[in-house]
Amino acid sequence: MTVPLDIDYRLTGQGWAACTVRFGDEQCEIRASYLSDALGKLVLGAAAVASGLHSVSIGFDEEPGEYRWVVTDVAGAEVRVSVLAFDGLWSHLPDSAGRMLLGFTCDPFDFAEAVWVAASRVREAWPGEAYRDKWGEHEFPTQALALLEARLGNPAAAPG
Repeated sequence: MTVPLDIDYRLTGQGWAACTVRFGDEQCEIRASYLSDALGKLVLGAAAVASGLHSVSIGFDEEPGEYRWVVTDVAGAEVRVSVLAFDGLWSHLPDSAGRMLLGFTCDPFDFAEAVWVAASRVREAWPGEAYRDKWGEHEFPTQALALLEARLGNPAAAPG
């Protein structure tokens, strides 16, 4: 039985986003500011995971903290996903210095598909220039999402 993974990424205000990550009965909510391209980095990270990269670290900048997704291959067929919190922005601290908010193991394609679904929902809610107008510094990660779609084999028919 596969435990459902859901990633809900929402633009919540001018230059702010909230992301709820649910795995089974566990969840955490993290935030990101316009200081970085959080959604773009998450989508590229998911494409890397779907491509078989051994490990990837994805940062969400907050003011003043940082959230970090650490995705590491375990045994080839699964990835370990850890969502960590750090008090300082751009601290470059090792992962071990972060506070664990959520940790789980899943199929790499389940992770990549959950990111694809989250990004697709954002694209639908904020089409065209509306995303950049709301987010501020970065345009919607169209090319990164196309790369992720290619790695997933065009999941447009996937439920979500």
